[in-house]
Amino acid sequence: MPELRSPAGWAAVLSLLLPAALGSVPGAAGQVARSQPTGPRPFQPGVAIDWQQRTVYVDGHVVLRRGPLEFVACFAGKEHESIIRLDASAVHVYQALGLIGLEPGHPPQWLEARGCLGPPAGDLVDVAIEWERDGQVCRVSAFDWLCEFEFARRPLARPWVFAGSRRLKDGTLSADLTGEGIALVDMPDCLLALSRAHVSRDAELWVGANTPAIPSLGTPVRLVLRPARARDYAVRMDFRGAVFVDGRYADVADLADLIRLARRLSPDYVQTIELDRTLPADVARLRRLLNGAGIGTEAVRFVREAARRRVRPRRHPARGAPPRGGRAVPGCARAARAC
Repeated sequence: MPELRSPAGWAAVLSLLLPAALGSVPGAAGQVARSQPTGPRPFQPGVAIDWQQRTVYVDGHVVLRRGPLEFVACFAGKEHESIIRLDASAVHVYQALGLIGLEPGHPPQWLEARGCLGPPAGDLVDVAIEWERDGQVCRVSAFDWLCEFEFARRPLARPWVFAGSRRLKDGTLSADLTGEGIALVDMPDCLLALSRAHVSRDAELWVGANTPAIPSLGTPVRLVLRPARARDYAVRMDFRGAVFVDGRYADVADLADLIRLARRLSPDYVQTIELDRTLPADVARLRRLLNGAGIGTEAVRFVREAARRRVRPRRHPARGAPPRGGRAVPGCARAARAC
């Protein structure tokens, strides 16, 4: 079997799978390109591919609407900690992602020398969810169905990592045995992972289901998976030294993760951080912390807020700002989006 980590290996696999997936015959590549249909085409049970849009669709259904989570979507066996149960096998989703040009890496791995888990590797993927409501197709980011426990809000959206699970000796994927699909915490067999580490201990789970945003149990849904697209973030540091991304409080680890992902998609990306009456000492501290997280000075640009844009301070902190009285800022219900 060709080595799937190299471009040559993927080329060999694609040459074998593309004719079968498109219903063509060997030697008719030009004819296939001219007659390639638009829209999703069935690939394997529960999996369809839109070849022109480089998008994979995976069928599933809602199995959980409340409580702590370890997965957005799972295969058989993890329904008690996942919102969606996928009606497809992990290996077929893996193949479909490879056929649209995405290369797998690996899930989080234990680094013996450092005594900790290393980050996942693989190409970046955007994940959305589709379902029908009142005859209309709704599509939202997978993050819209989640709610952070610490601040009672929707997490900041970001790409996922095509970790690819683990290939076993018999050629199957461990995700088909364990049920680990799109993971929200560090899982050794997951197919897709978050780039930032999150522990899987029950008492320390960081996110739960955003119940108002999720349709009723049993509702058929489709995951929409496509190569991640570059995105910009509006980052501001206020007079207290607090950092806000797209208007919401973020810690330095989260900001560093977003910048790192943005630079993977666009190596020349430079994150602008607007300073709103920020003390020089706080700017220096943020530079130091970002450098410690692996974000070099070339990746960040600090600018002072223009005088004409200055406004009087709000009476209440921005959404998700560190609460002054120890109470989380409510917001899960507001995170639910209408179609």
